[in-house]
Amino acid sequence: MEKSKIKILLILVPLVLMISMLSGCIAPNAIQTKHWDHINTEGTGVRLWGFLIIGENFHNWDGYFVYDTESHDNWELYEYRVEADNYDSFNFFSVDIYDLDRTTEYHYRAVGENKAQGATIRVGIDHTFIPGGPRVIVKAATNIGLDSATLQGELTHMGGAADCEVFFRYGTDPDNLDMETTHETMTSTGDFSHEVTGLTSCETIYFRAVAINDADTWDSIFRLTVTPGLPTVETYLPNDVTTTSAKFRGELFNLGGPATCDVWFEYGDENPNQLDEVTSIITLDEPGGFDIVQDGLEIGTTYWVRAVSDNGVCEHKGEVKEFRTQGGLDQESQSIDEVKATETRNRPIVKLLKQKYPWLEDYKEDYPFLNKLLEE
Repeated sequence: MEKSKIKILLILVPLVLMISMLSGCIAPNAIQTKHWDHINTEGTGVRLWGFLIIGENFHNWDGYFVYDTESHDNWELYEYRVEADNYDSFNFFSVDIYDLDRTTEYHYRAVGENKAQGATIRVGIDHTFIPGGPRVIVKAATNIGLDSATLQGELTHMGGAADCEVFFRYGTDPDNLDMETTHETMTSTGDFSHEVTGLTSCETIYFRAVAINDADTWDSIFRLTVTPGLPTVETYLPNDVTTTSAKFRGELFNLGGPATCDVWFEYGDENPNQLDEVTSIITLDEPGGFDIVQDGLEIGTTYWVRAVSDNGVCEHKGEVKEFRTQGGLDQESQSIDEVKATETRNRPIVKLLKQKYPWLEDYKEDYPFLNKLLEE
């Protein structure tokens, strides 16, 4: 199923881009306002980022930014306008702005003017920034025990302030981090941590790092998770696959609290949701990689496998991986059958495209790829 989805996407993405080019239309969201970064330690300079959607060529565009201390529905009412001074190969563009008031909130929009389409203007949505706000990132928890874990963060920018308060918000509801750790005052950038206790084994908590200074409060962009007592395990693709055997591979990242942890693999050849065969068990007393060579597999058969860990308190299962033993069906014949099956599944999509974009038929002779794609 996953391979089929990828093949369909490989067909649809070029077609969508072709439709955009043939129609000559510029998407309403062609220009998008993106994030901002600090560019000096004083917290008085920022870099604003904009984005030109894929399919558009930035050589056809002039990009710039407008900003003000208040938002406007009409982008032309913003007090300041600055030309973008950097474009990269991923269609991002940016500008550096200095001499801002570090505690003032500013509004900004990315703007683009298409020179090839009669000076067509596209404008991103309004975003805000406070130049002197701090920046903080969250890192993976360490020292995970049965009812505790050490949360980790890093203060990456002071925002020009003499000191910043840092702490963590956490909770069992990802949309309501209703608990806080104690606040710590930092006078320079760097790592910080806090051990939280009294947690429930096998229950996941979500957490963010937070920083506060005199200008702003900044929550880390990402939210991470930790599960006390959970012996986290990952599955890797099997190695040394033969006609009747394979080396199953996994890695245990932590014991979850107890001194030892059992690991093994479950596998099957029916479907990825029915792994009814198990390997022997290995007992580990420290994190690390492990593998088991499994014999007795069927020739030329597709299998699914995943690693499992159990420390006596919590059990964890890694992602399911798919592999195929050697031999069996002729590979060339098999590939032909897969292509035919994919073409059959794609027919409803092609029919829908032809109904929605009937004018595509007019370009079939000029574009052989399009002609082939529209065949049912």
